[in-house]
Amino acid sequence: MHRIPVPLRRPPTPGPRRLARVLPTLLVLGVLHGCNILIPASYVIDGTGTVDAEHELDEVKTLVFVDDTTNVLPRQVLKVRLAESISSALTGYGLIPSFVKPGDAMAMVRSRDRSGNFMSMESIARESGVTQLVFIEVDAFQSSVRNTQLRPNAACSIRVMHFEKGGRVYPADLSDVGSQVGDRVVEVQLREVAPERARSASDRRMVEQELVMKLSNAIVKLFRDYDRIELGENLGVR
Repeated sequence: MHRIPVPLRRPPTPGPRRLARVLPTLLVLGVLHGCNILIPASYVIDGTGTVDAEHELDEVKTLVFVDDTTNVLPRQVLKVRLAESISSALTGYGLIPSFVKPGDAMAMVRSRDRSGNFMSMESIARESGVTQLVFIEVDAFQSSVRNTQLRPNAACSIRVMHFEKGGRVYPADLSDVGSQVGDRVVEVQLREVAPERARSASDRRMVEQELVMKLSNAIVKLFRDYDRIELGENLGVR
């Protein structure tokens, strides 16, 4: 399916008051760094608090559909695992009441594709019996790296379609690509992986699963409020 890139947005420049408030803390950071103590920068600058959801899903039965048109996933079963993880988390947080089994929807689309009947997002939703569709295209998935300085990473593009509301509802901001609306891009990475974890198939699959879960968590956060720094997240030397 055709995807539209999202233009990068430059973050706003901090004002004088914000710099004055942050500077003393950064000086403390420099001292702590000399003691081999690292504090997440987002915690120092923004402090504690809650990050609001970017989009509130309608409380209706929903289909989470993952596509991999460029075949970047090492195994196609990871599409189903990613979609199932997101679907379960959305219901677990009470964001949607129920969901269509992603594997069933993907099998239907695969069968239609083989027969030459390519399905649009609207037809996928209609055949699945839903009006709300979370559509995810996997753009990158690098679970195995040769250089130990590199980290396994993944990226995807997301859009939410609601066909009782005219189609795309998220992202809602117009970009400078004509009248179309750009997708929301999510990128994640794991910490450095020990070289020995790339030697066996079982270890490589464990890294793949970790990367899928990291991507799933990042996507679900788009639709829920969460603590700015959640326990155990982004701690330690990077």
